[in-house]
Amino acid sequence: MVVTFDFDDTLLWKRYERDEDGEIVEVVVDGPNPEGLALLKRAISDGHEVHIVTTRFERMRNDTTEWLMKWGVLGGIAGIHFTNGQLKRDTLASLVSRVHHDDDEEELENLPPGCRGVQLFPHPSQTERFMESLLRRLVRENIRK
Repeated sequence: MVVTFDFDDTLLWKRYERDEDGEIVEVVVDGPNPEGLALLKRAISDGHEVHIVTTRFERMRNDTTEWLMKWGVLGGIAGIHFTNGQLKRDTLASLVSRVHHDDDEEELENLPPGCRGVQLFPHPSQTERFMESLLRRLVRENIRK
């Protein structure tokens, strides 16, 4: 089975420093997301075909590869795909991903048919924003029913 993972905040936690208006003023890399990395390692050990699908730009390939190597998982990754700022839907469809792990609500709402989404928690510094986003999504889903 093809299993895919987003990279930023799903696997690599980032802490966002914001000003009083909520604008991001600094992004600090804060190491691996323990839940995401555990799920990635399990998918690899379970024998799934695992791909990284990220909205990062191709120019970030070396940085992305270095993190995967540092975590000891690069050898279990079938491919790293950069969407260069675009939604991941088309890439996930071309890979025939059956499960996609992501922290981004918009990405999870735009998965291709047959692909189940798994939402991961972002860095603890983003908990309030994440909960607001999750509540909005639950309300929308209940309104549709």
